[in-house]
Amino acid sequence: MALQMTHLAVAFKVAEILGIEDNRAEYILGSVAPDSVWFSDAYLEKKIHSHSFENCGPWGDTQDYGNWLLNIEAFWKKYVVNEKDAQTRAFLTGMCVHNLTDYWYDLMVWSALKRKMIPPMTFDKFKEKYYPEAQCLDKWLFKNFYGAKEILKLLRESKETDFEDFVTADNQVEMKDVLIGDRFNIEGTVDASSNKIFTASMLSQFIDEATDKICEQIRNY
Repeated sequence: MALQMTHLAVAFKVAEILGIEDNRAEYILGSVAPDSVWFSDAYLEKKIHSHSFENCGPWGDTQDYGNWLLNIEAFWKKYVVNEKDAQTRAFLTGMCVHNLTDYWYDLMVWSALKRKMIPPMTFDKFKEKYYPEAQCLDKWLFKNFYGAKEILKLLRESKETDFEDFVTADNQVEMKDVLIGDRFNIEGTVDASSNKIFTASMLSQFIDEATDKICEQIRNY
């Protein structure tokens, strides 16, 4: 769903609003950790589990949004609430923020754009247009988000975490290397002004609205 800088920006803003200060580095790492399963075998199966997406339909074609929310809340109540180690608890909080971000991104961006563009576009044509624009926007966001430098610092400082059968420290090491050394190693400016279906203003609006929604959800857990 959402790309990594989008996840990190939402998590950063959520931390500011909710006052998440202690172990913020591990919290920030947790906010991208569910996607670290990309570096493992059986990626899709593990992604379903790391995103609390069981029994919600095919990934990318959500059939039961209510169940997805119930799964995320169940993860929070089973693992976050009962975790005694503060560093691990911050990491798990970040994981929940990641999955809530994907939930809202699915509803507000991915599925909304599909409904708008298909038809007249075919799904394949939509993907051909959407993915390059989303990738461009994620780079644009890194270059323009006020907390980007602090996020990189926190990622570098963060301690990787093995957590049950959800995510592994080894995968997180690989992911951090890619994010810090490649994905966010961007020279110069990034121009997203030519985007047609997914614009910078749309992404900025999503980040602001999703942040508010996620803060409210976490307060109610």
